[in-house]
Amino acid sequence: MLKFFKGFAVFVLAFSGVCSVFAEEMDWRFWQERFLQSPSSQSSVKNTTAPHIKEVRVTATLPDYPWVKVSGYRNRPVERCITCHDGIANPSHPPEFGCSVCHGGEPESVDKAQAHATLIYDPSAGTGKRNPSSLSVVEKSCGQLYCHAGHPDEDRNHVDRVKKSMMNTMAGMISGLRYQWAAQEHKTARYGTLAITDADGFVPANQGALQKLERLPFFSSATIPESVLKKETLIPVSRHPADQMLREKCFQCHLDSPPADGQYRSQGCAACHFEYSSSGLYEGNDPTISRGEPGHARFHKMRAIPTRATCVQCHQAFALQTLGTEPDEEEIKTKAENTTPAHDSGAIETVIDKAPTIEPAKDFSLFAGKGKVMEDVHTARGMDCTDCHTQLDIMGDGNLYSKQHEAVEIRCETCHGDSLAYPSISQITDPGDATIRVSKHYKGGSNKVKDWMAVSARSRKLTNVKVQNGRMVTIGKQTGKVHKIPLVKDFSGAHSIPQHQSRLECTSCHARWVVRCPACHQNISQEQIPESHAMDIGEPALMIGPRGKVAPMLTQPERRLTILDEKGNPVPVLGRMGEERGRYRQWAFTNPHGTSGSNLAYALNPHSIQKQVRSCTSCHLSPETLGLGEGDLLIGTSFTGESDFVDPLDRTDKIKKESQFGPRAKVSMRGEPLAGTHQPKARTFNQEEIIRILRVGNCIPCHDQYDDPVYQNIHKSYEFARTVDHRRLREKILSLRQSPE
Repeated sequence: MLKFFKGFAVFVLAFSGVCSVFAEEMDWRFWQERFLQSPSSQSSVKNTTAPHIKEVRVTATLPDYPWVKVSGYRNRPVERCITCHDGIANPSHPPEFGCSVCHGGEPESVDKAQAHATLIYDPSAGTGKRNPSSLSVVEKSCGQLYCHAGHPDEDRNHVDRVKKSMMNTMAGMISGLRYQWAAQEHKTARYGTLAITDADGFVPANQGALQKLERLPFFSSATIPESVLKKETLIPVSRHPADQMLREKCFQCHLDSPPADGQYRSQGCAACHFEYSSSGLYEGNDPTISRGEPGHARFHKMRAIPTRATCVQCHQAFALQTLGTEPDEEEIKTKAENTTPAHDSGAIETVIDKAPTIEPAKDFSLFAGKGKVMEDVHTARGMDCTDCHTQLDIMGDGNLYSKQHEAVEIRCETCHGDSLAYPSISQITDPGDATIRVSKHYKGGSNKVKDWMAVSARSRKLTNVKVQNGRMVTIGKQTGKVHKIPLVKDFSGAHSIPQHQSRLECTSCHARWVVRCPACHQNISQEQIPESHAMDIGEPALMIGPRGKVAPMLTQPERRLTILDEKGNPVPVLGRMGEERGRYRQWAFTNPHGTSGSNLAYALNPHSIQKQVRSCTSCHLSPETLGLGEGDLLIGTSFTGESDFVDPLDRTDKIKKESQFGPRAKVSMRGEPLAGTHQPKARTFNQEEIIRILRVGNCIPCHDQYDDPVYQNIHKSYEFARTVDHRRLREKILSLRQSPE
């Protein structure tokens, strides 16, 4: 019996040895099979007989919660991911965080299929298994408790805020199109990309915040995706073409949507925090990622602060300006490793000393023969989008909004003040102030207690605009560069004119061009017509913006809708009772307030700021600026303006007897709105305002200086203008100007 047990023990030991060798061989086979998928790695594998297993011990704890172990999220204290992904960039979290806390998976295995079997990703995203930050799955990764969610401080719960942000809900775009096309009665948003409720108990209705948004209805039962039909039974259907247009054309700008063909970006959190090249090619050193297959981020590396190049992947109108990205450490390392210098010494220094990587913008003319686009003064000084916009502007402040202007907390006055007061500032008194925590990522260093910071329109301290050595400065978040801020109160000129102070947004004079983009805003048609994506720009027209002041206007020409059936015939337009009202052939919509839904007037900040403002005559003697369209402005004899009119330059609509106005006209000389607007409180100028603006144009030939006393009390000046003394003085001045010297 003893011999039997001895023999059995030897057998067990021998069998376990064979199993151990077999397991090692199986691991190696899977590893070699996976590793050989990368052509760049084949040469390094040829003479290798066994993998060099690399391990990372997940020893990190969360900085602000030292009792929380990162390994506890997946119960994986040891990971072997870098056995295959050797050379991958550190994704900005410390290496001790490991991979699985974000990506999931089975990190102990070096078998690709087994290791990747439980990765966190959204199958419908179309980007494979590599993105755990898609908003449909983000609670399992970025949104885990104490990561970027579940904090007592609401501003740290980034995932919850982003889901409510306008980048995700698209409430502004949806409500705008639906209102203009009479699919809903009110300008306030009712729908979003998905149904969402603000359940945190704080809904500032006075700022435009909403309690909830419903999911946008589908156009018809036939357009509902199979994946939705499997999950739900009661699915709203509207049968309104606006909803189909939004889903087909507009939703590609949604934060969690796949990019359009030929464009490269990620979805969810990674859409902003991962950087893609224009070619979509990987530039890092992970041997498992193809360098020739487009669709990969430049590096497996998150940027805490997105660059301008990342922003304009979606906000493409701003690509008119030169884009620059500063190389990060991984880029410098990769370029150095792939460079073959004449002398090995100094290779890395050569890369470091290079100027920032610049992707030059295309050439766009402001007007024919007048040269290239004028670069925004902030961009020209090397400032990024995030140097002005706060994280609460971009990622949302935790509230649901209808319109963009409601969500943005910065104003020009936030940094520059106005003609009557310097910018509002507030001192940091608490070491736990968010202004200190957020600034730890900035190249210029963190803020500290006793610093005086600029305050936004929402009474929140900015994190990079402060008082330094007695001056207001903006500090570049990614560059550390200190930009001195000119303060309006220290200048006179146009800022001292009372009517300008009370009635004008800063951008009405300082914004020098606005984009006219036919790509998304062209005639909407299902006919097979090639789409043009060229952009044009022009001097801004003006209107009353949603904050009650004069602001630049987006001046798109009238857009009409054509929908054809499978036989090429226009689809009938049906009323509420099913009656046929016409055919969708160049159909012009009327919004619920009785103004045009096809002709749009939209107030915006076009980000084309210049120190040198537009001329006085470009506002006070220009029919285009007033929204009257291109043409000759003819002033009649009547003081009331009743006999004034604009003779349009483009007479196409007059010839067709469709309209007596030009195609770009937004308002008539009588102040009748020709264009609709979906922004609450925004509108085109009324007749009284048009007459008042043009009336100043009569004064400009003689009173052409900003500090001319006639503008300090314009009503008193008008009274004097009616007197005989003014007429005699005017005749005397004109005779002196005309007489030979």
